[in-house]
Amino acid sequence: MRRLQWKQCWLQWKQCWLQLKQLAPVERELVPREKVQMSGTRPYGAGAGLWNMGNTCYVNAALQCLTYTPPLANYMLSRQHKPTCHGPRVCMLCAMRYHINWALHHPGQVFQPSDAFTAGFHRQNQEDAHEFLMFVVNAMRKSCLPECTQLDLHSEDRDLMHQIFGGYWRSQIKCLCCGGASDTLDPYLDITLDIKAAKSVKQALTQLMKPEKLIGKNAYDCNICLKNMPASKTLSLHTSSKVLIFVLKRFSDFNGEKMSKHVRYSEWLDMQPYVSAQNQGTLMYTLYAVMVHAGLSCHKGHYFCYIKAGNGQWYQMDDNKVTSCDVTAVLRQDAYVLFYVQKSDLVRDSSEASAGREARVLGLDDKDMRIAQKLQTDFYGEVV
Repeated sequence: MRRLQWKQCWLQWKQCWLQLKQLAPVERELVPREKVQMSGTRPYGAGAGLWNMGNTCYVNAALQCLTYTPPLANYMLSRQHKPTCHGPRVCMLCAMRYHINWALHHPGQVFQPSDAFTAGFHRQNQEDAHEFLMFVVNAMRKSCLPECTQLDLHSEDRDLMHQIFGGYWRSQIKCLCCGGASDTLDPYLDITLDIKAAKSVKQALTQLMKPEKLIGKNAYDCNICLKNMPASKTLSLHTSSKVLIFVLKRFSDFNGEKMSKHVRYSEWLDMQPYVSAQNQGTLMYTLYAVMVHAGLSCHKGHYFCYIKAGNGQWYQMDDNKVTSCDVTAVLRQDAYVLFYVQKSDLVRDSSEASAGREARVLGLDDKDMRIAQKLQTDFYGEVV
C-alpha cells in the first residue's frame, strides 16, 4: 500500500512538472517584436482596386483583407524585410511588401496582383477564399524561415506570421474523481466556428469551448488514479493572437453546399471570457475586415470584402470597385471570414464620446458600451 501511494505521488509530481514545461514553450523570435507594431505613423484611406483576371475574385478579396491588417501593413510599409531577405527565389513576403505599398500609395487606381500569389494554387476555377488566404499566410511564414531545411515549420519559433496571427489553444482534461488535470497546447493561425446552432459569433465561441464529458469508452486514463476514469475536457485560449481570423463554417464538407444564415457579429469583441487566465481585465478586439461569399455553394459564386481603412472609414472592395460605406452595412452581411485586431490603447481625450455613440449604433449592451468608450478606433495613429 505504501509503495502504491509513493508511486501515485511521484506520477502526480511528474505530471505537474510536464504541464509547467509545456505551458511555458521556449520561443525564438525570428522577427524582433518591436518591428511588429499595432499602430503606425500616419493614416491611410482606401487604396487601389484589383483587376479580376478570370475567377480570381477570391484572390482579390483575400489580398485586400491582408492589405488592411494593421500589424502586417505596418511591417511592410516600414520596408524592413527587403534588406534582410535571403529567402527563396519567389519570396511571398517580398511579393506582399510590394503589393501593400503599391495598393496603399495609389488610391483610386486599379492594378493586377502579382502572379507570385497564385502560382501553385490557381487552377482557372473558382477556389475557396479562406484556403487561399491561409495558403498566402503559410507561404509568407516559409519566407520568414529561409533555414526551413533545418527548422521544423511547426516548431514554436515565433516568426512574423505567428507574431501577428498565432496563438495557442489549451485543451485541459480533468479527472472527475481525483481532480488531476492534464493540459495540452496546440498552435493556431485561424479559428473555425460551427454556426449550425449558433445565432452569433459569441454563441459559437461559447459552444466551441463548452466542457465535454469523457465517459464510458471515452473515459480518461488517469495517471493518478491509475485507471480509466470519467473526466471533463475543456478548450480555451491559452494565448490570444494580435489578429483573430474567424472562419464561419458555411460550406458542407460533403457536397460544398452553403449554409445561408445571418450570424450576428459586432465591431467590438471581448475575448477575455474565452481565455484560460481569468480576472485579467478585458481583452478587446475590433473588427477591421469582413469577407463575404455570394452564391449557393463553394464551387461557384463571388467573393468580395469590406475593410476599415486607416482613416476609420469602411469601404466595400469588390475587385476593381472601391466604394465607401458605413459600419451598419458591414454588420448586416452574411460573413464568411471575420478579421479582428487586438486593441489595448485607452482613450484619453474626447474620442470617448464618439466611441460611445458608435457603441449605441452597434447595439452593444451597457457593459460593452463602457468598454468601447475606453478604446480608440484608429490603428495607424492620430487621424489628420
